[in-house]
Amino acid sequence: MDGGSKEESEARFAAYVETLGAALGHADRRQPMHDYCLGLLMPIERKSVELMAAVTAPWAFSPRA
Repeated sequence: MDGGSKEESEARFAAYVETLGAALGHADRRQPMHDYCLGLLMPIERKSVELMAAVTAPWAFSPRA
């Protein structure tokens, strides 16, 4: 199955996440949900929330001591 170009894939992902975000209601929930969905697609071995946060938003992540 041909996924199309990178730009098309990114546009489809953005549209999908926007649709999900509309169901969340509050705007403050949309970015975390976007980052979570993106983290699920990342090529990382473990899909823990902390690891996905470190990959998708490293500037906002502080690992536990």
